[in-house]
Amino acid sequence: MPKPETIDRHQCRGKDKEEKYKDLTALDYWWGLRELAGDFDVDNYIQRSGEELTPQQRNEIAYIQLLHYTVEVKLSGAFYQMENMEKLFNSPLDERSSLDLRVFEAKEAFDAVHEDMYQASCAISNQLFMLLNRPQFEPVKFDRNKPISMSPSDLRYWLKVNNHKDLKPFSRMLTDCDDQLDIRHHATHYGAVPVYANAGTGILYVQSDFKIGQFLTKYDISRHMKSGGKMTDLLETSKPRAIKLCTHINRVYRYVYLNNIFENYLSAKKLKLKESYKPYWEK
Repeated sequence: MPKPETIDRHQCRGKDKEEKYKDLTALDYWWGLRELAGDFDVDNYIQRSGEELTPQQRNEIAYIQLLHYTVEVKLSGAFYQMENMEKLFNSPLDERSSLDLRVFEAKEAFDAVHEDMYQASCAISNQLFMLLNRPQFEPVKFDRNKPISMSPSDLRYWLKVNNHKDLKPFSRMLTDCDDQLDIRHHATHYGAVPVYANAGTGILYVQSDFKIGQFLTKYDISRHMKSGGKMTDLLETSKPRAIKLCTHINRVYRYVYLNNIFENYLSAKKLKLKESYKPYWEK
């Protein structure tokens, strides 16, 4: 039976955490690749010759499995941190509350949301490199005695240098992912994302149309507000970015799934799945 072009994530069963955030992340093709790849469980793989996997082959598949799960874990973690922010903002300040503590807790959750999003992007970048790397493609810079690390920008550069027609769509999709990480990049390169705290409600705000390099101090925020500039709370700022990142990452996995990237990986590595394993659409 050929694999379906569309994936029903609800026919894929995961752990409790995966089930809880399944509809928030909406990673249909993440689930599809997981099904196609036998859960990336090394016990479901064998060499095409019929021999068992070598230790190196087992480790490689296990690493790809770790990367695959990290993508989902970190995107779920972003929604978990937004739940924490929502609870904070729905808890009214009173005489027993500390505005200073509220600012700290909400800001930590806000930073964690965007760091989780970045780590998901790093994980899928490394996973793509593992699935795409072939002898004819040369990584630009790496030490063969050390593990290869591909940040999203490193992978985009590697794709650009190799300029293979089948790889070009990944560059565009990774750029779309990176566009949702502006807050993380600002916090990393400028040291912080200053926020405005409403002393009465304890809700924290940033500029509605956030741009990297703007609002370097609280005085810039004050001037922006006095001039009538729009503000948005941290939750309203984070949620659209997280949803869009999930959408773009799902597009990456859709391309991997529909263009047989995983099957080509198995072929290049002279591996196959055992006949005892069946994805949900063949059971």
